Amino acid sequence: MSTKQPADIVAGPQSIGLAETDSGEITEQTAAELRALCDKTGEPFDGNLTEAQAQKRIAALREVHELD
Repeated sequence: MSTKQPADIVAGPQSIGLAETDSGEITEQTAAELRALCDKTGEPFDGNLTEAQAQKRIAALREVHELD
């Protein structure tokens, strides 16, 4: 008798949309959003940020420049 659980009940990051951020690499969508905000606000764009850093930068730019 096996005590191993069936694989279909074990959720990996791909099942909740986190797979692209696990490596820390910025997604194309986030990079495009950040670039657009930087262009709009005159702030420098850094394409070497991780996904988490880029999300924080986007939030900060929106807050400082009062953008929605």
